[in-house]
Amino acid sequence: MKDKKRFETEVIHAGYESLDFQGSLVPPLFQTSTFTFPTAEVGEKRFAGETEGYIYSRLGNPTVSVLQERIAALEGGEAALAFSSGMAAVSATLFHLTKTGDHILCSEGIYGCTFGLLQLMEKKFGIGHDLVSFENEEEVRGYIKENTTCIYIETPINPTMKLVDLEMVVRVAQEKNIPVVVDNTFCSPYLQQPLALGCDYVIHSATKYIGGHGDVIAGLVIGSKAEMDKMAMTTLKDIGGVMSPFDAWLLLRGLKTLPVRVDRHCDNARKIAEKLKEHPKVKTLLYPGMNHFLNMS
Repeated sequence: MKDKKRFETEVIHAGYESLDFQGSLVPPLFQTSTFTFPTAEVGEKRFAGETEGYIYSRLGNPTVSVLQERIAALEGGEAALAFSSGMAAVSATLFHLTKTGDHILCSEGIYGCTFGLLQLMEKKFGIGHDLVSFENEEEVRGYIKENTTCIYIETPINPTMKLVDLEMVVRVAQEKNIPVVVDNTFCSPYLQQPLALGCDYVIHSATKYIGGHGDVIAGLVIGSKAEMDKMAMTTLKDIGGVMSPFDAWLLLRGLKTLPVRVDRHCDNARKIAEKLKEHPKVKTLLYPGMNHFLNMS
């Protein structure tokens, strides 16, 4: 990961300086659906895309903008988009990368709702998928088809904690010019930054560690500015799974303590794993920090 002190600064300040908040210490909550224009001509130009400015919160909101800039900075990406749930982020990304007849290569044991989405996409739109362990390059190459347009990886996988070697997958994917999408929910950008390893898109269920307080459901996608701009004008705007300004405000609050919380999570998990490893009734320990999977039998 990037320098820890820089990261701890960015979770508080990144994205704030791009907007005028009149010196407010905390980014204000712009709880509005629409925005006014000084003249009808200004409104016309904004709707036509000739000038910048906020129009309607489904298309953009200052509070949401700060969050998007902040998570992009933390993941080392050019831009980000905020969604109303983790699954809204997953579905928007997969719809963005596929069309009828395409094929997705996906991690074994992925989150159940992601698996359900893949089945729905296959049944309704003819978009196939294969579930792969991603153990080595030969296996990955063997499952890639002519119509494979996306490699989707969850690592660590929820809840088995199985890990995938992202650099290995990227090497194979780049041979075929196939984008790699990583669900980085369980690591958070504090522990893992897939874009720095060559991946193309990063997804978060911000409901988990990004929010950190159990009071918001949200999703985030990070990638290149060009691809985020395309998604913003299609699978975000037109499907409509947008994040509310209040949820963005809650996530900005939660992000401030992400390094402190994750450090404590990791420390507690290690101590629990060490205790369980010695317990005579424990046969299998699923803990990435201790030789990945330890079979105690």
